[in-house]
Amino acid sequence: MNFHSIALRDNGRFEEICLEWDLCVAIGYAGRDQAGVMAHVEELRKIGVPAPEKTPSMYWIDPERITTNTILWVVGNGCSGEVEFFVAADKGGNLFMTVASDHTDRALETVSVSKAKQACSKVIGNVFWKMSDIRPHWDEIELRSWVRKTPQEEEYLYQEGTLASLLIPERLLELATEDKPYPGKFSYFSGTLPLKGEICYEGDFRMELNDPVLKRSISHTYTVRRLPDRN
Repeated sequence: MNFHSIALRDNGRFEEICLEWDLCVAIGYAGRDQAGVMAHVEELRKIGVPAPEKTPSMYWIDPERITTNTILWVVGNGCSGEVEFFVAADKGGNLFMTVASDHTDRALETVSVSKAKQACSKVIGNVFWKMSDIRPHWDEIELRSWVRKTPQEEEYLYQEGTLASLLIPERLLELATEDKPYPGKFSYFSGTLPLKGEICYEGDFRMELNDPVLKRSISHTYTVRRLPDRN
């Protein structure tokens, strides 16, 4: 598929980009620090998700279900978001990244993580950065998310860390390439950070990539709308 967007370059200028991918993978348990990885495994174990066969894990998803929408429709009350970064390439092979949420059905995750990943569309930001512009200071880039359960409540910090917490992009690309089920270009979701509290299944989800070196950020917010879960 072709995905048209804009990229903010390190010189402050915007340029139009067209990203291409045939496949997409949501990478799980991709932390550099194995203690952090096991913390995330423990978070999921508390809600009945079995430990993965290996880490990192590759969950291939529908490449057409990537969106910049501000409303996300889900079935039932067992779905939640998690902040990540998303990477895709243009026709010339130049890599671009943006903020993203691997929204997942946690109830279905207790049965099959792959099916749970497929249950929800994946939300990404509507502005990208070129990877080569930020690779020299990659580990300093900050990743955060906030949630607001109801319009009457204040949002609160849900996740926070830097890209130093996650495997470097070259390693993620290598792992996904080794696991690729079909030929073609692919995009990927990076894996996430541990939560600061309990899992939140409702309300607004705000996510942000912040670059303290170039003094810029990409932020995106979406609202979760639940549909009835019926037999």
